[in-house]
Amino acid sequence: MPLSQHRPALAAILVAVVAVLSVVSDSRPVDAAPPPSNPIAARALQDLGSWQGECWIWMKKVVFEATGKTIGYDYRAGYLEAGAVEVSLSQAGPGDIIQIADDAWTAPDADYSGLHTAIILSANGDGTFQAIDSNQNYDGMVALRPGYDPARLARARGLNFHIYRLSGTAALTPPAPPVTTVAGPVTTGDKARINTPGDCLRLRAAPGGAVITCLSHGVQVTVTGAPRVVDGLSWVPVNTLLGPGWMAADYLLKEVPTAASPSGSGSIKPVLPYRAVVSIAAD
Repeated sequence: MPLSQHRPALAAILVAVVAVLSVVSDSRPVDAAPPPSNPIAARALQDLGSWQGECWIWMKKVVFEATGKTIGYDYRAGYLEAGAVEVSLSQAGPGDIIQIADDAWTAPDADYSGLHTAIILSANGDGTFQAIDSNQNYDGMVALRPGYDPARLARARGLNFHIYRLSGTAALTPPAPPVTTVAGPVTTGDKARINTPGDCLRLRAAPGGAVITCLSHGVQVTVTGAPRVVDGLSWVPVNTLLGPGWMAADYLLKEVPTAASPSGSGSIKPVLPYRAVVSIAAD
């Protein structure tokens, strides 16, 4: 039977519908990865599109809820205190944390252009990543960062970048025991805590010498030698999470070992936990 004047149009519509359905069925993103198995990456994705505030605070929340571990109050030493290890660009993968900062200013009050924290969802294999972060547009929102290039971004700001990896689950991570500290002179072999609430303490290459970095209140150090008096101040050699150096002894509190809390364990939280004051850096 010949087609009416309407049937060719109807046939064309049906063909178009079938074609559209075919395209839709085949247009599922072939490069879309399944939800990440890494607990940090999976937890971060739960906040996509929501308001979470500053990138650093949001990252700490995600890590704690995913692993039970608490990042410390320093943009570098804080990761190491939580048991993180640093990995290279080629090693980085889902759940690793990218921190862009100035290695010479990583204390809690650090605040300068380019300082940023992001969580990796997947690696592109060329030094860039599919990442997720909060506040990338200064609006507190959690969003995706395709093609995130930490090396290029750090270089553009004259900053450094590090990538940290944590492991563990909340169920397997016990709370850290408290630490007891006392005032008084520290001696060789003592574990000590920096005592500069709301500020940081300079780690120097020599007594009164060049500044290596500034470590925040509560960070643990180990005294490695006898004190020396220079310019009226007592200085002690120390070993820190960021390497050896010298610190002013007056700003160190000695840890008291106990049966429940052996020397060197636990953590102390600063009075001002993040970006709170303009640093005057004790030394």
